[in-house]
Amino acid sequence: MDTREDPWPPTSRSPAPCCDTLLIVDRLSGEVLLHKVKEKANKESFDAHGLEASRRQKSEAAKRFDRQLDAQKEPRPKSSMNAFKEAMAARREKDDHAAL
Repeated sequence: MDTREDPWPPTSRSPAPCCDTLLIVDRLSGEVLLHKVKEKANKESFDAHGLEASRRQKSEAAKRFDRQLDAQKEPRPKSSMNAFKEAMAARREKDDHAAL
C-alpha cells in the first residue's frame, strides 16, 4: 500500500491566452469545474469619453486656428509699412539711376 501523497494537485488551473478566461479542470476526470470569464471594462463609457475628448480637442484647435487667422488679418503697424515703402522707393530710385 502506497502511503505517499500525490504530488500533483487534483485540479489544473489554465488561463486561456486568447480571452483570459480561467478554466479549472479536474485532473483525473477532465471535467471543467470552473469557467470564469474575465470581466471587460465598460466599453461604452470609454467610447463616450474618447468621443468627448476628441470633440474638445477639435474645438480647441478650431479656436487656435481662428485666433491665428485673426492675427494674420490685422494690419501691420504703420512703422513697418512706412519702412517698407521707403525701402521700395529707394530701390526704385536706384533702379532708375542705374537705367540711365
